Amino acid sequence: MINLEFILKNLFSLVLRREIRFHFDRIPLVAQKISRKKMWNLFRIALNRLLPLAPAFGYPYMAHVSPAGVCNLRCPICPAHDPQTQGKALLPFSTFKKLIDEIGDYLIYVILWSWGEPFLNPEIYRMISYARDKNILTVTSSNLNRFTREDAAQVIEAGLDALIIALDGVSEETYSQYRSGGSAERVIANTKLLVEERKKRGSMKPYLNLRMVVSKYNEKEVGAFRALGRELGVDMVSFKAFSTRQPGFASPEIDRQFAPESKFFRWYDYLPDYTVSHKLKKYNCRFPWTKPTLFADGEILTCEFDFRYEYSLGNLNQKSFREIWFGSKAKEFRRRFNQNRDEIAFCRDCVFDYKLIPGCVVAWEFLNQ
Repeated sequence: MINLEFILKNLFSLVLRREIRFHFDRIPLVAQKISRKKMWNLFRIALNRLLPLAPAFGYPYMAHVSPAGVCNLRCPICPAHDPQTQGKALLPFSTFKKLIDEIGDYLIYVILWSWGEPFLNPEIYRMISYARDKNILTVTSSNLNRFTREDAAQVIEAGLDALIIALDGVSEETYSQYRSGGSAERVIANTKLLVEERKKRGSMKPYLNLRMVVSKYNEKEVGAFRALGRELGVDMVSFKAFSTRQPGFASPEIDRQFAPESKFFRWYDYLPDYTVSHKLKKYNCRFPWTKPTLFADGEILTCEFDFRYEYSLGNLNQKSFREIWFGSKAKEFRRRFNQNRDEIAFCRDCVFDYKLIPGCVVAWEFLNQ
């Protein structure tokens, strides 16, 4: 996460080399040819991490964009199939273009996924290449069940910087415990296809991160998963803690069902009844100042977990981003957030509160260094 401390530590590289090296979900990324406008905005928005003031001092340096609010799988507890989840559509390229045209001069990277499968949107390749042409890094995550050689060629040509491949089990039996409607064999085959196509084109991108979300059902396959990553030729493997706390899903029984037995892979410290211990700190969230979420229907939210649009800031198809980000709704939300964020429904059960780990990735291994 880029904050003032990070910027000061990387001041030499930022000012003289015009680049920043950082990690997103443990994926190594390098932003180069950073303009003075981006540099100045980074300093301004970093101040919002230090000062508890409602106004945003600058534009966001990252954006969370949902290319598709629909999914081809039916994973338990995922909000994609919650009847109350909004934005169940495919994001038009025109809406994405408007976002980038308005704030692209300030963005370091764009996260291209949310509650859905991004590659269901055929315009995602245009989005990636448009961001690339504006010198914005792109990262996405996919269940990789619907993916062809043509898709592999397009994603490489578009210039995607990093791809997280969600494979939550080496065996079909284990994978299907959570990824309902998917196939581990298909994901593995499509990963091979992507690695082959990347070699064929002599490209280093996208950086491939084979990801396992560790649960009670697949933790026995962690070792085999590492070995599979080496065999497939991906760039890294990573293991994410299984999180269950979402609006409407903060239930000890769900944690009891899915949380891994190994405490090493746990997101939280559980009490005997599987409620979450509050001994650890709440998350120092600054997303309302640094990371807008654009849903597929054009709504701008302060967080992807506001998937019921309880505190929408406005719709990009109807207003400019400037009007939305610096408008009265955004100021009022940030004021309430600073005052007591537990009064905000989707913040009350924030997945990042009281967690044992600094990010969401528990373990990782770089394979191609």
